[in-house]
This record gives sequence, structure tokens and C-alpha cells, in this order.
Amino acid sequence: MAESMTTKSIKDILLFPFREPDWRSRFLIGAALVLAGYFIPIVPLVFAIGYALQIMRRAALGESLTLPAWDEWGRFGVDGLRAILVALIYLLPGFVVLLGGMGLYFATSFSMPAMYENDIVAAGWNSAWPWVFLGGMAIMFLSMFLGTVLLAVGAVPLPMALAHLAVRDKVSAAFHPREWWPLVRANTLGYFVAWVVGVGLAALLYLAQMLVGYSVILCCLVPFVSAVGGFYLSLVGAALFGQFYRESVGTLASEGPALSFDEDAPSA
Repeated sequence: MAESMTTKSIKDILLFPFREPDWRSRFLIGAALVLAGYFIPIVPLVFAIGYALQIMRRAALGESLTLPAWDEWGRFGVDGLRAILVALIYLLPGFVVLLGGMGLYFATSFSMPAMYENDIVAAGWNSAWPWVFLGGMAIMFLSMFLGTVLLAVGAVPLPMALAHLAVRDKVSAAFHPREWWPLVRANTLGYFVAWVVGVGLAALLYLAQMLVGYSVILCCLVPFVSAVGGFYLSLVGAALFGQFYRESVGTLASEGPALSFDEDAPSA
């Protein structure tokens, strides 16, 4: 029987970024990349995300959890672009619904002054513009609700899709749920625990940002807190779901034939 995720293993994951002898320099480089993302769109984050995917790959393959040296920038860049592409595809329906509803609301809002003036002159107070305005608001709130649901639906399986991508080293592997979804079913509780820990850490980071932001003196430190906390969260989240992937493979192997992946398929 495969080892299940325990309090001790979670504690080890929470602390692993600080156990490498050179962890300070390696961690600070990653945090600096996240901070640079505030000024340079996307590009620095690509390498930070690829670095986290490397951590996920190590955890999923059962390798020791340490911060790798920043000596494979090309690999980190390719992995980061792959991960971003997969995440965008999984989350695209939610973003489309959210942005579509908000766009329609703002379009109706900007047209209100002219519509109001024309309708009052033409139809008096029995004009249609209030109903158009209310309809736009209703569509916006509905799109916010449906978009949030679709984002959640896309986000829930996303870590496993990324872990499968990391293990197989192919973008197409992220879109083969018949291969990796049995791993979730084999240890649903473990997947839930990994999500709870990840969401809990994200909530603590948000709270820290809020507390710092409320201070007039310390509010300028919000980007630095966000960069350090965000990079740490990406490392821990990658390790958590990578370990879950490994444990679930072990669970399935103990219950029957192990999953067989086509290792000879070309990388996407």
C-alpha cells in the first residue's frame, strides 16, 4: 500500500524550500522574478512557473525535494509556457463568460446617457432605458456567477493535468483525463487535503497582504510580500500535488496493474 499524505509529509513539504544549503539565493531569484512580473508582463513569470513545474516533476517521480539551481533557463522557460498554455485552456471558458458579461455591462452603461436623453424626449418617462440598464446589470451578475463556477470547474482538475504534463513531458498529456483522473479517484481524500492546504496558504498570503496594505507606512511593501509569498505558494503547491500524484500511482499499482504511459511518444 502506498504511503498516504500525513501531517508529517505535509510539514516536510511546507519546509522543504528552506532546507537546501543554497536555498536563500535560489529562493530570492524566484521571488525576484515574481516581483519583476509587476513591471514586465508575463515574461519573468514564465520562468518562475517553469521552475515550480520542475518541483512538481521531482515530487511526482519520487525524487528528493530540494530547490534546483537556476541553471536550466531554457527548460524553465519551455515548461512555464507549457503550463500557462494548459492553464489558459482549462480556465478559458470561465474567463470568456466573465469578460463577456462585464463587457456587455460596460457597453450598456456607456450608452446610458445618450439613450436616456433620447428616450426621455421621445417617450417621456415610459422609456425603455431603465430596463436596458437593469438587464445589463443582471447579465453581469449572472456572468460573474457562471464564470466563477466555470473557473472552479477548470481549476479543480488543473493540478493533476499539470502533474501529468510534468511526468510525461508532453502538453497533450494534460488533456488525457482518462489517464490521470483514475489517480484522483484512487485517493480523493488526499486530493482534497492538498487543495485545502493550498487554499489555506493562499488565504494566509491574502491576509498578510491586506494587513500590510492597511498600514500607510508599510503599504509600499505589498508587492514584496506578494512576490515572496506567491513564489513560496507556487513551490509548496507544486510539491503537494506532485506528491499526491506519486502516492496515487502507488495506490493504483498496489491494487492492480500500474498505469502504462507511452514514453516513446514525441514531446509536444
